[in-house]
Amino acid sequence: MKKFVFLLGLGIGFVAGSAMGRGPYESLERNARSVAQDPVVRERAAQARDTAVKAAGDAASTVKEKAPEVASSVSGSVSDAAAKITDRGQSDAAQSDLAGGDAEVGEDKPLSS
Repeated sequence: MKKFVFLLGLGIGFVAGSAMGRGPYESLERNARSVAQDPVVRERAAQARDTAVKAAGDAASTVKEKAPEVASSVSGSVSDAAAKITDRGQSDAAQSDLAGGDAEVGEDKPLSS
């Protein structure tokens, strides 16, 4: 059904476009060229480009300036997290030794004799 609706729309668009001829297309193209060649539009486009380049340069310098600080902060956080994981693993191992179990993980021994 969706395919039928799409093909119907395509056909209607083709017929309508053919009936209107090339005039509206050429008019639209003429207007677009006129706007693109307008000195005021060109000046504003150059200003926008210059502003974008300046903003990108400012952002790049800020990132370059802040990157070492952020990297050291992340490194410290990762070190702290790794220490906590290591401490927790050692604590779990000590509790396992206290529990008195001698079975290994994955062994197929029954729990009761």
